[in-house]
Amino acid sequence: MSDKFSRRDALKFSGAAVGTLALHGCGFSDANATTTPAPDQNTLFANLPSFVPQNEPVATGAMRISFMGTSVIERRAQQRSSVFVELGNGDSFVFDIGSGAVSNYVAMGVPWSKMRKIFLTHLHGDHTSDLTHVYCFGPQGDGKSPLYLFGPSRSGLRNPDYVNGAGSDQFYNPEYFEDGMLDFALHFREMNRWHTESQSFVGTRWKSGNGLPAAPGDGYDVYATELDWMTGDSSKRWTTSKFLNDNPGFTSAKGIAYQNNGVTISFFPAIHGRNGSISYKLEWNGLSMIFTGDTKPNNFLVTSALTGNPVDVLISEIVVNPDVWVTKQSGITDPTSPTYIAGLDNAEAVQVNSHTPQMAFGYILKQLELQGKAPRLGVATHFQAEDDTNSWALEDIRSWYSGPVTIATDLMVIDATHGAIQVRRAIVSDYSWSAKWTDPRQSNGTYDPKYSDPQSCNPYHPMGPLNQFDPYLLANEIDPCLYNKSGFMCTQPYPTSSCKLPTT
Repeated sequence: MSDKFSRRDALKFSGAAVGTLALHGCGFSDANATTTPAPDQNTLFANLPSFVPQNEPVATGAMRISFMGTSVIERRAQQRSSVFVELGNGDSFVFDIGSGAVSNYVAMGVPWSKMRKIFLTHLHGDHTSDLTHVYCFGPQGDGKSPLYLFGPSRSGLRNPDYVNGAGSDQFYNPEYFEDGMLDFALHFREMNRWHTESQSFVGTRWKSGNGLPAAPGDGYDVYATELDWMTGDSSKRWTTSKFLNDNPGFTSAKGIAYQNNGVTISFFPAIHGRNGSISYKLEWNGLSMIFTGDTKPNNFLVTSALTGNPVDVLISEIVVNPDVWVTKQSGITDPTSPTYIAGLDNAEAVQVNSHTPQMAFGYILKQLELQGKAPRLGVATHFQAEDDTNSWALEDIRSWYSGPVTIATDLMVIDATHGAIQVRRAIVSDYSWSAKWTDPRQSNGTYDPKYSDPQSCNPYHPMGPLNQFDPYLLANEIDPCLYNKSGFMCTQPYPTSSCKLPTT
């Protein structure tokens, strides 16, 4: 069933067996199951042993990788791309933060304070969209410290619509677009200005105390580091605050994005979309992981994986074969249909531009194996994971490589130690509230909010929840005493001016 016509034909018959989903020789339970091509089940994931996040902190010396978003398209079962890495030394890192992923962070009990260092592989919306949520709402939780962003430099591509400053129907038509990480961070900050100001009537920066320093900046401060995809330079930085002198992991070494507390995160070029995409390699305590982000198969990845000890966990994107994509999206199986042909051309062009075919991932793993550097576990992600697509992908990967490999879906969790790698399925609630605060500085409280109210008679002092409203608006508020005389808004009224309480 390796050619594309047999796979497309198999989609016509929901009861036909499509093969065995298996993990081989990796020291954790195999997920072996002969399955049928059903779009509403993922036996590979369902057969993993369960894991309850709240019951098991990361072990000292271990690396935990949680998949918070694993799809390339909108799916209820899979959010867009995001990988969360926690280390036994207490450090944590976010790699990409695609749309919908925050719901999984919440379900997994990850507090905002552990999402303050975010590494972007590229600036596509399906890898960046939930950054807005982290930035806007983190300081309302325990994310009351600066947000550190890392991402690629400008593409350097000339705008083909530019003709001596004219020739386009767009008002903004420069010869070269400002499309790098620093440009993104500047405009991202201003895009969210209304939100951040409106939320700044509460404290958003931790104070010092109890032997702990104050947060180096406000929760709405941004510190962006641009990573040059061509030269490996990381010296270009931008911040919202003159008090933020540097990100905590800055190093002038080429190809290094972050180095602190025994953790090194290097970066190297990826081939995806246009100039500028990058991949990351994290190393700590003799353990390592690679996250490719989106990319075509490339030698940069092979070189990074061959450097040093074999990688413990190599996470690569893969893409379903174009014919499968078209049939799944359209339901059309007739290869002579004009709609099918047009869709196939588009899907093939997207793969040529952006992605790693299933078989190519197996080939890369095989090349590493031939040089004695096969990863302890290969993981495919950014993939519509269900029984039939999983089976076909593993078939393609296995045509080259027989070592330990699996396909990620949301809430898959990997714990790596020097002795073992464990793959499990997180058990979470669909009705989770925001995670409990864990930043130890919370006992110190916060500095007064930006929109504070010094009036001692203000029952919410120093917060000024009404300080950003025009009197015209407040004059049209319905008196809370009309609908709830015993409610706090009636019994603890906000002072109108100079501690003169309104008469009733």
